[in-house]
Amino acid sequence: MDLTKEQFEKNYKLQLTDQQITEVKKGEIVRLLKSVAGTDIKNGIAVAVIDAPMQNVWKVIHDSNNFKDFMPRVSESILFDSSVLRQALDLNFDHSASDPSVLIDFLKKHQINEMTAATGHCFNLVDMPWPFKNIWYIIELTDIKGNNMLQQTWNMIAGNVKADQGSWTLTPYADDKTLVVYTALVDIGTSIPDVFINLGNNVLLPDIIRSVRRRVKKI
Repeated sequence: MDLTKEQFEKNYKLQLTDQQITEVKKGEIVRLLKSVAGTDIKNGIAVAVIDAPMQNVWKVIHDSNNFKDFMPRVSESILFDSSVLRQALDLNFDHSASDPSVLIDFLKKHQINEMTAATGHCFNLVDMPWPFKNIWYIIELTDIKGNNMLQQTWNMIAGNVKADQGSWTLTPYADDKTLVVYTALVDIGTSIPDVFINLGNNVLLPDIIRSVRRRVKKI
């Protein structure tokens, strides 16, 4: 499969330049910021090729329980039994806390090894750079499988931020490689200075792709 501007527009609703497509083909990580209508929030996007078959990459991004071992800034990650979601949401603790130990202890008792359906639920605790407090959230994961495409989306249903949502979209590329499009939108509920937006786009997004590249080599 060759990469063209038309394919990115049709399949991913992304407008890449010829130069950016050339960079992707050369193994570089292309980063984009898309405005979210009616807000000052930016949707961060990373486009890259990972030198591994699509199923191997899929396995890595589903390794939720071990995100703390290889994903940047993730200090706790728990894939848990969806049947206890209501109980988790009803726990009595300070939801604005940067370290919800009561919730963590509860979810660890109901941790599962893998999603058993097309949807699942995961808790993450993320160490944020100063001056921001650490972020925690429970997200609903949804797997979508199509012809020559695998996608996982997520959307926050509880946390100490206003919103957290995103997606992984994988398609096969030449020689058992995988084209990856990663998107992430986090709304912490307050205005974020441009310097921190640029930090997330220029540092964190590429670090996430590099982390998956390193992890997939261990499969």
